[in-house]
Amino acid sequence: MAKYTARYIKGKPVCKRDEVVQTNDKKIEKREILEIVLNKPGNKTASVIMMNPSEADSDKSDGTVNKVIEFFVKPSHNPLNERDREITDIKHLNILNLLPIYNPKSKGLNNDLDIIISEKSDKKLQSLLESNMQLAIKTIKASDYVVLAWGMPDEFPLPLYYKLAGKVLEEVIDSTKEIFVFRVKNSKAEYHLTKRLNPPHPSYCNLLGLVRVDVDACLRIVPRAFDLSIEDEVE
Repeated sequence: MAKYTARYIKGKPVCKRDEVVQTNDKKIEKREILEIVLNKPGNKTASVIMMNPSEADSDKSDGTVNKVIEFFVKPSHNPLNERDREITDIKHLNILNLLPIYNPKSKGLNNDLDIIISEKSDKKLQSLLESNMQLAIKTIKASDYVVLAWGMPDEFPLPLYYKLAGKVLEEVIDSTKEIFVFRVKNSKAEYHLTKRLNPPHPSYCNLLGLVRVDVDACLRIVPRAFDLSIEDEVE
């Protein structure tokens, strides 16, 4: 079990962790938002939208959430296309997800959806997804910065994945908010979009900085006015 790094945060993160389904073999839980106050100066809010919760709640963290917290606490992470400016004024960090279901392995998410439908109903699943998306959009509207970071899940129905991602992207089209993706590095390459042109997920890579992006009318994530000329990586 990962712990939060006490020197990086103020107080206790706020999270409502709810049971969705309990079977003889498995307990499925959900989290719609994780709210964290960073131990640093600032007054702005950043919302990071990833794929689904892994482990983190009010009492324990996980490797990905700790990595994102450290990234925003440490000072010298510049947007690559605005090199004369540092984003150092973030005090409040919201962790959101396309899918609110806890599972540390994305390969298991589709099975979780099957269990929810089997034990509850497809309407229950639809309601769960809609509630999560409504809160995500409300939180995005109230944020100063938005970071797209959902990656590409394994063994997950692509129509549902793109429907959820599309709802977020539709919300930020023509937005005056500052929208970013992470610039990341793994053992093979540095990149800011995957080969399928999705925003990279923070897990299993190093976070190098932020790339300012726009979302166009065709829901494409487009880096702003700066040709990074870096290799894309399949993810």
